[in-house]
Amino acid sequence: MMRYTHVIWDIDNTMLDTEEELMCALIQALREKYGVERSREELWFAMVMPAKETVRHLGIPEEDQEEVRRRWNQLTYTFRDRVTIFPGVEEALTRLRDAGVGLGVVTARTREAYRRDMVPLGLGKYFETVVCADDTQRPKPDPEPVERFCALTGAAKDQVLMIGDSASDMKCCRAAGIHGALALWGKGADPSLPADYHFHTPAEAVEAVLGPER
Repeated sequence: MMRYTHVIWDIDNTMLDTEEELMCALIQALREKYGVERSREELWFAMVMPAKETVRHLGIPEEDQEEVRRRWNQLTYTFRDRVTIFPGVEEALTRLRDAGVGLGVVTARTREAYRRDMVPLGLGKYFETVVCADDTQRPKPDPEPVERFCALTGAAKDQVLMIGDSASDMKCCRAAGIHGALALWGKGADPSLPADYHFHTPAEAVEAVLGPER
């Protein structure tokens, strides 16, 4: 018997390895705006932090933050060919879909960015319900995106599991009253973050939802 009827997935550092895309774009955006060179080590926190928080954490003046964030997003198009799917993710999605689990996405990406990376890689076909940044007023860690998902699908919150890689994802789960799973197969996810599950592989996520294979 399935433990969850619906599974929500985050995108960056959960399904897609977007390190090259995001890092290269951020480095170039800062170079263009301020003429500075920042290393990957200095900017690593951006992989597990929402874009708005990232630009604030960088100490960018408030009047420049929206411009830098917009340019960073624009530049990701230049490096989109460097995005890859994490090993085991597509197999996990296939098994869950074939078992009748409702699959969805809740992401801080815009709808345009979702289509740009997910659809060409063939992952769009797995998801019945997608909630993007431009679908809500308040992004993760606010519970609004998950609440919208539940409203669209009719899913009971105790039957929903969300898989993500960041503190923002787990805070969103707790605020929305659903179970949260931390994906540790990506890069930089903090295993000490509180979560209902800590998965080291996508296959562990499948087992948590469907139960062990017999």
